[in-house]
Amino acid sequence: MKAVVSTQSTGKYGYGDVKGEKSALSSNLLIENTFSEQGLLCIEDIVKQLFEAGPHFSLITKFMYPFKLTPPKGGFRRVATSFKQNGAWGNRAEKINALVRKML
Repeated sequence: MKAVVSTQSTGKYGYGDVKGEKSALSSNLLIENTFSEQGLLCIEDIVKQLFEAGPHFSLITKFMYPFKLTPPKGGFRRVATSFKQNGAWGNRAEKINALVRKML
């Protein structure tokens, strides 16, 4: 998954545990207040730490709530066959971003 899709989805659908409450990651101010000691100031910094498994990876994964994905808009087609054979399951490689966008 590309960092652009992750940044967009984290900003739009991401939630974090701030003082025991579930809060939307809608503003960089929230991230700056929570992670200022670690030098993380914005959503892009969080995504970079997650992508590169940086030194603050475990701290961020404990902070963030998991994304809830829904079935893709329009549904899956041909579930019984592999993606290489125009089915739904299997390795999508570069086309995973399109699937994730449909599921968010």
